[in-house]
Amino acid sequence: MQAIYAFVVGGGVLALIGWAAWTLSGGFTVARPGLDTPYRHGLDALLRGDRDEALLAFTETVQIDTDNVDAYIHLGNLLRERGEAARALRIHRELTVRAGQTPAQQRAVREGLILDLIALDRPEEAVEEAEDLHELDPKHIRALRILLRAYEAAGDWEHAFEARSELARLNGEHVHGELANYRSAIGEGYLRTGKVREAEKHLRGALRNERNHPAALLRLGDIYYDRGRPERAVVLWKGLAQTHPERANLVLERLETAYFEGGRFSEMAQAYEEMLARNPRDARVMVALARMHVKKGDLLEASRALADALAIEPESLSARLLLVSVHRRRGDLSGALDEMEALLKRFERAERFTCAACGAASDEYWTRCPTCSAWSTVA
Repeated sequence: MQAIYAFVVGGGVLALIGWAAWTLSGGFTVARPGLDTPYRHGLDALLRGDRDEALLAFTETVQIDTDNVDAYIHLGNLLRERGEAARALRIHRELTVRAGQTPAQQRAVREGLILDLIALDRPEEAVEEAEDLHELDPKHIRALRILLRAYEAAGDWEHAFEARSELARLNGEHVHGELANYRSAIGEGYLRTGKVREAEKHLRGALRNERNHPAALLRLGDIYYDRGRPERAVVLWKGLAQTHPERANLVLERLETAYFEGGRFSEMAQAYEEMLARNPRDARVMVALARMHVKKGDLLEASRALADALAIEPESLSARLLLVSVHRRRGDLSGALDEMEALLKRFERAERFTCAACGAASDEYWTRCPTCSAWSTVA
């Protein structure tokens, strides 16, 4: 009897083990374990960051499974990343009229389409598509981000400001400095078209977002100076140099002009000394200080300031050119010739502001690059 009982118990245990193994391996479900398909291989490649391998895998997928919408979406996005936005746009366009897609797939197709249009420098169409997508669900974060990118591509900074503000509200973010950037970009756009009143309004708005926003301080100073209020302009420009010493070079020539016109040499020297106290290795401030000494006729002090500047930045074209002038004024023709020879050996172009994103150069500083709209970096 005990033997029979042991047999039954043992058999039951074996049956339970077998049932568990069968269930875990598929059991009553219809779906079978995923196979190592080209599509799965493409997803794995994306996770690894291997875009080339993913592109090959998704290309193979759509060749053998023309109903795989997700593979087409990935394929289009990868082509755009490779610089083939026109091909990507054709794929995403065709998908917009294909039936049987899930809402998530429809949204992904339209997002890809908008990014294709931006890449093809067709921002107006991108904005139209992005606004339509956003209207479907105004609180959808990703749709709002896509809309923001479209507005930026179109240079529509006012709507971009509104979109970024709404995005910050939905995310619970505090992005005052970022919003100030948009406000400054709007103001600078108005300045470029001569609409000074509108520019001033937005630049003031930038300062409300960020008290010492550099571009707003710079441009508002320009506006006040042009209106015949140099004292107010100087306050703003000095404020920029004090709060952003790494950008003090933006206001050097402006301050020099304002101070000299007013005959305020002592204040000018003090301002430069304050800048050097905050950033003692700024060769550009030292050159400005030397230029002031030259105008005052103090050539010895000018030479000392230029020597300090060249010790920090030997390639400074402005320092060497001014030093040539100082040598000539002092009657030191040999020294002037030596500097000219140094200039010929180390000749470089005058300082310009170069966009880190697209490489476009400009003689003027802007909050966002007028060519590609990238945010500026430290000058």
